[in-house]
Amino acid sequence: MGNEPPNHWLPPAMGALAVWGLWAFFPKIALQTMQPHSVIFYEAMGNLCVSLPVLIFILKFKLQKDNLAIAITGGSSLLTVCAILSFFFALRHGPVAVIVTMTAMYPMIALILARIFLHERINKIQMAAVAMAMASILLLATS
Repeated sequence: MGNEPPNHWLPPAMGALAVWGLWAFFPKIALQTMQPHSVIFYEAMGNLCVSLPVLIFILKFKLQKDNLAIAITGGSSLLTVCAILSFFFALRHGPVAVIVTMTAMYPMIALILARIFLHERINKIQMAAVAMAMASILLLATS
């Protein structure tokens, strides 16, 4: 770990950006012929197809267990399904470019919660970025 370059996180973050871009776009195509509830079901089946090999071949059925973490993860899963359904309903009836851009601002909520509950620091430049992101949401929503 000590020999890693300072931005060793950047390539996987860029990979996540690219994959999330595809994840946000592909449902718009599926929603042209299916209802959001069907699309989320098939997405969940796809998740299961990935999760089972991870459980079998990588974790070798040795899951870590912590009751609080499991409860938090379960709640997070419920929130994920609600968010995806909301996202799909929005995509079904609105422009993909605006909806994806607007919903991609969700890290601002995480940033605010991290500041309040985890006492993480936010510098002036980051605060300016948050203000600009909020302004962009208003511009997107009202144009």
